[in-house]
Amino acid sequence: MTRFEWKPEYSVNDDKIDAQHQELIAIINGLAEQLRAPDASTDDARTVFDHLAAYVTAHFAYEEGRIAEAGYPAELIAAHQAEHNKILRQVQEFEQVFEGGDASVLEQLMPFLYGDWLIHHICGTDKDYVPYITGKR
Repeated sequence: MTRFEWKPEYSVNDDKIDAQHQELIAIINGLAEQLRAPDASTDDARTVFDHLAAYVTAHFAYEEGRIAEAGYPAELIAAHQAEHNKILRQVQEFEQVFEGGDASVLEQLMPFLYGDWLIHHICGTDKDYVPYITGKR
């Protein structure tokens, strides 16, 4: 499985948000390593979910506050929060399936984190607020 690296096109031109997005890439890489490891344990997987849960909570709260502070329109913030809530629910569903004894869900988590979250959300939805946080509207 490929190791994912930070690319300049992922940047939203905010150092703290970019650092948080880099942390997501680290989580994705940690999961990829676990999937490759023949001796990975369920405790290792729980650690991934624990890290992901803490990350989601902190990152979404910071990002939503930052874009509000930057003057991002309220209706767009609401739509952004709705997308965050959808991501959070999906992460929780993955974790529930895992806790129910189905470790194969980890292989489904990988494309979600990379495709839905990193590519669709960060490289798509998050780019919409860049002109507000850079003051270039």
